[in-house]
Order: sequence, then C-alpha cells, then structure tokens
Amino acid sequence: MTLTSRLAPAATFFLLLALSTAQAASYKIATISPLSGSLTAIGSEVKRGAELAFKNRAAELKAAGIDVSLVSFDDEASATKGEQIAQSVLADKAIIGVVGALNSSVSNVLGQSFAADKLAVVTPSSTNDALTSHRWSNFSRVVAPDRAQSVAAAAYIADTLGAKSVFVISDNTAYGNGLTKSLIGNLKTRNVAVAAYAGASTPAQIASVIKQVKASNATIVYFGGTDDTGGQLIQGLRNAGVQADFMGGDGLDSPSFLQRAGKAAVGVIYTTVFGPVNTFSNSVDFTAQYRADYKALPSGVAVYAYDATNALLSALESKAKSGATVTRPQMSAALRKVELPACFSGDKKDCITITGALSFDAQGERSTSRLLIMKYDEMYQAKMAKIQTVSAESLK
Repeated sequence: MTLTSRLAPAATFFLLLALSTAQAASYKIATISPLSGSLTAIGSEVKRGAELAFKNRAAELKAAGIDVSLVSFDDEASATKGEQIAQSVLADKAIIGVVGALNSSVSNVLGQSFAADKLAVVTPSSTNDALTSHRWSNFSRVVAPDRAQSVAAAAYIADTLGAKSVFVISDNTAYGNGLTKSLIGNLKTRNVAVAAYAGASTPAQIASVIKQVKASNATIVYFGGTDDTGGQLIQGLRNAGVQADFMGGDGLDSPSFLQRAGKAAVGVIYTTVFGPVNTFSNSVDFTAQYRADYKALPSGVAVYAYDATNALLSALESKAKSGATVTRPQMSAALRKVELPACFSGDKKDCITITGALSFDAQGERSTSRLLIMKYDEMYQAKMAKIQTVSAESLK
C-alpha cells in the first residue's frame, strides 16, 4: 500500500467535511417598514420587535445548528418603494421570510410580489380586510383585520351594553363604510336592530345627523370613521343634549380625537387591535428588555412584530432540523402549520409569545385574535373595558 493510498480515506473524509460545511445553508429574515420619514418611530418598532425575538432565540437556534440573521429595509411607508425593496429581497436567495410591512398598501405590494416565489411574509400591523382575500399561500398576519373590530363591537353592544337597537353613522370614507356595513351584518346575527344608518362628513351632514339621532332617542350611537369627523360628531351630540353611548373603531384611538372632542370624549368607547402593551399577560419581561435595549417603552406594533418573527423562526426551525436546505415554498407551508401556545407571566419554558396563542387559518388570518374594548375616562385616559376574542371563522 502506497503512502497516497493510505492517506486517501482521511483525505476523502476532510474533503467531504469541507463540502458539507461549505454547503451548510445560511438564512436571513428581513424586516420591511418605515425607518425614515414621518412614520419612523412606529416603523422602527417593527425592526426592534424582530431584533428582540432574534436575541431571545439566538442560543436555541445556534444549538440547533441553524445559521439565520436579520436584515432590515426602509420602505418609507411608500408602496412604490416597497416594490423596489421586494425585487431586492427576491434577488437575495438567502432571505427565507419577511416581517412587514407596517402599512397595508405596502403589505399588498409585498404579498403580490412574493406570491410567485412563495416567500413567506407576516405582517404585524396591516389590517386591511382585502389583504387575505387574494388567498396568497405565502401571506399571513398576526394582527386582526379591520372587520374583526365590527365583530368585537357587535358582541360588546349586544352582550355588555344590552342594546336592542343602534344608530349607525359612517364618515363616508372607505374605512368608515366598510366598518359600519360589517357592523350592521354582525348586529343582525345578534338580533340587534339598526335604528337608522347615515353618512356624515361635511359640517352640514354632521349637523343633520345630530338632529336625526336626537329625534330617534337612540341609546347607542356607533360611528365608523376617522378622528376628525368623530371628534366633531361627539362634540355636537353632547352640545345638543344627546347622552347616548358613543362607540367607534380604532379611528378614535388618537390624541387628535381627544383634542377635537374635548370633554365630550369622556365615556367614548372604541375597539382597537393594539392597545396598551401592559394588557398582554406575558408583557412584563418583554417591556423590561425593550426598555433596557432601546431606552423607551414598546408599542403594540413591537409586540406583534416580536411574535411575527417568532412564528417565522419556529417555522424555519421545524424544517431545518432535517438538515436539508429549506426552500421558500417549504417555509411558507411550515408557517401555516405553526402553533405557538399562549404564555403568561412567570412562564419560562417554551414560552415565546406575547400576544397569545398563535396559529393561522388557510387564508393566513390568525386563528384567534384579541381585540380590546377601550373607554376614555374623566382624565381623558383610555382604560380597558374588556378583552374580546375573535375567531377567524367568525370573519367569513
């Protein structure tokens, strides 16, 4: 046996080891959100939530032999910019999943752009109903859609307020019309009558609808619309002596609504998909870590971005354990099978969610979403009145 032949087995071993090491896949997860411009503060929450998820899963992923890193893109809250970023992301074959976007218009571009490659994208904050109507197999969201607010509002009106009829008003925007029409359908299923339905956006229309509400003696007014019209409407109603309960969607979750409504805002009820972070049972450690790392308090967007990132990391981990390179279609399929349990303060083992149990239906909607019913108190502070859960099934 020659020296060469005696070394051949060892040489072969090291050659195979080198090849296997060279072929080991390195993955990336991208965040896409506004990191410049007027929405920088809230857009940065998407990035920060993802960063904390990576930080907390680093040891686990390393132990599993999974090489994955985080990259971030600035979409400037622009659909046009989002399209440009989408092409860059698609060109980087290492990117296996995306957390974003913040805005529904950008998420729509991302979902469509990534559909052919089946690149998984999970939005932590885009609530537009139409996003899941396309039935993109690669698109999911951890936040409840707009129509979930009408489901939660109808349940609160019927079960908590005990209403038999409601005067419904829209501000004539697409948001207001969609919210109020969905509410009417949900009220019907709960045997709550609609006393009247009206549109009001101009001063003359607002004045007219105030007279209609006063004449109707309605005990509950539901308003679907934005803070500007909502502020004018509630102030006008109270000035006219109308004391009916006033409820609306998250368009009323705004400092400018309080400025416009003044003292008339006291007692106003609204639904929101985010709400105060401290209403999440497993938020204490997250909030402390966020404050330590960023010298600020987190918003609901950061919390949802954290869970969106964890869903992607769990999907990747479930596929990468086999040792084979994970493809984008496999990642999207694995994401739809993710089931993360709800966690509570004090839970440590296998506890990675903040926003509750997390899984998705066939359209990418969260199986069960949590919405908050909020109410402004005498100090103009929004206080939680009730947590309302909404199933994906009830949205169909």
